[in-house]
Amino acid sequence: MTEPAATDRGTISGPAADSSAGLAGGPSGAHRVRLRDPVPLGAGLFIAVAGSLVLVIMDGSYLGLTVTTGVAYAVVTVGMVLQLGYSRQLAFSQSVFMGVGAYGTGVLETKYGFSSLESLLAVIALAAVAALLVGAVVTRAPGLALALATLILPLFIYQLATFSSWLGSFSGIDGVAPFWTGSDYTATLVQTGIISVVLLGIAAGIVLRVMRSGIGFQLMAMAEDERLAESIGVSLRQRRLEVFVLGSVLAAVGGAVLASAQGIVTPDVLSETSEITLLLMVFVAGRKSVAGVIIGAIVIEYLTTSTSFISTNLGIIEGIALLVILLVEPDGVAGAISRLLGRRTDQWAGSLRSWTAARLGTRGQGA
Repeated sequence: MTEPAATDRGTISGPAADSSAGLAGGPSGAHRVRLRDPVPLGAGLFIAVAGSLVLVIMDGSYLGLTVTTGVAYAVVTVGMVLQLGYSRQLAFSQSVFMGVGAYGTGVLETKYGFSSLESLLAVIALAAVAALLVGAVVTRAPGLALALATLILPLFIYQLATFSSWLGSFSGIDGVAPFWTGSDYTATLVQTGIISVVLLGIAAGIVLRVMRSGIGFQLMAMAEDERLAESIGVSLRQRRLEVFVLGSVLAAVGGAVLASAQGIVTPDVLSETSEITLLLMVFVAGRKSVAGVIIGAIVIEYLTTSTSFISTNLGIIEGIALLVILLVEPDGVAGAISRLLGRRTDQWAGSLRSWTAARLGTRGQGA
């Protein structure tokens, strides 16, 4: 679920290579996708089925609630793979749109009587419109300016939520309904978790579909050299806006999952700490790996709630960990493993060639 290793050596293999021929023929060819690519659908189904089985086995335990909360963050980080990892869009507004999903769900359910499904669909539409309006402005800015512009959003929105009595002020909104109400608390937690992992599977499938299509190749070209991408017909402004909107909508879905799992929404979801946590989940696990960020989100969520020391000093620990990762291994654990396996494969291939040459030379001398 990472970029093909060949891209690091200046060549492109796999689905992206299939799309390059279309790019060479003009912009219309860039929109061709592999209609029968089984990987996105297979990955989405695997995540949904495997995640559901894990939650059923946990049977509504505290660990099950922690996993479901991690799944909520995983929905957000899957979108960040496309933004920060694949297209290198320096947008740091995910916590804001996660808050839009969480608060939107809370407000619609507690104040207007929406059902869980109705509120989920409503926050998806709201996030899409908001992201389209915000993205039309901020995505015009170059990388550093975009980063600074989106960094300001959490500061402003957090203050708005904490001082708004309509949004519950510091205490937030309580009484958010679960996605699926069961016969008791345990059944409700398990069934809500199942809906959550199904949404995660859908999100992962969509992101993988984009990554493995002609549009994914365009995003790779933009990340490497925007001038080159533009010269072969890529609409930079359109692709930037599309990536921003998709990442923002997935962040809102993650917020809705979080609100449904916990039953309460607080301003913490909008804070700078929340954005740093999301960045840590992405960069530690591997910013280009869908599987990596899913596992990373769940593991880091478990670690942050398992010990009082980590939860008490969360901001300091996350800040130091993120700084170390960015300096030592920007591609995270998944990138390190990919490079290690690539080197091992090259070594094994070299050894095999040497052994084969030696065997052939021995046979030639014997003849």
